[in-house]
Amino acid sequence: MQPKWCIIGEGKSLSEPVESQHPHLQVEQIDGLVAAAGVDGTRAILDAFWRSTTDLVDTLATQVRQNALDLASQTAHAVKGSAANVGAQRLANTTATFEEACRRGDQDAVEAALEAVTADFAAVREHFEEHLSKA
Repeated sequence: MQPKWCIIGEGKSLSEPVESQHPHLQVEQIDGLVAAAGVDGTRAILDAFWRSTTDLVDTLATQVRQNALDLASQTAHAVKGSAANVGAQRLANTTATFEEACRRGDQDAVEAALEAVTADFAAVREHFEEHLSKA
């Protein structure tokens, strides 16, 4: 696979290849944020994402415990959109799976998907930090 070339931050050379495939992140989207807002601006955007998404994931767990799957589906939709907006593609995908399980009313699938959403949310922060440290 040919590497993709893009601006990855101030002071970086366009002659350095950027790996475009990452299991958790949509790298090109994050690099676009860095190019537009700089690393510090991107970190500020991500800080807002962490705060709001932490609250939303906690709400998902509460809604599942209360068997409020219709509300959990709506909350999951918000998480999915936020994750996609910042390039957290795997989190967006697992949240979409959770959302669909809620719509089907499949409690076992909902609980399994909630575990995946929680794990991916925890992992994505580390992956963002790793990627931004290279920018």
